[in-house]
Amino acid sequence: MGTKARPTTADVAADLHAHEVKCEERWKTIFKDTNEIKAEIAGINQTIKMGTFGLFGFIGALLIAILSGVLPIN
Repeated sequence: MGTKARPTTADVAADLHAHEVKCEERWKTIFKDTNEIKAEIAGINQTIKMGTFGLFGFIGALLIAILSGVLPIN
């Protein structure tokens, strides 16, 4: 039964540094992706707001037309 040599502090420090470099790159990628998603969501929200206001505007104009007698209801 061979025993495994214990890592030295230098080995652990080197592994930790390599891990930190990889994690930093991953976080950069994640932040870039989340910024893109936030921009897309902001665009979708703007579209929904415009659609909502357009729909209420159309309903309001239709209601005014009905009430003013342009489109009488029998």
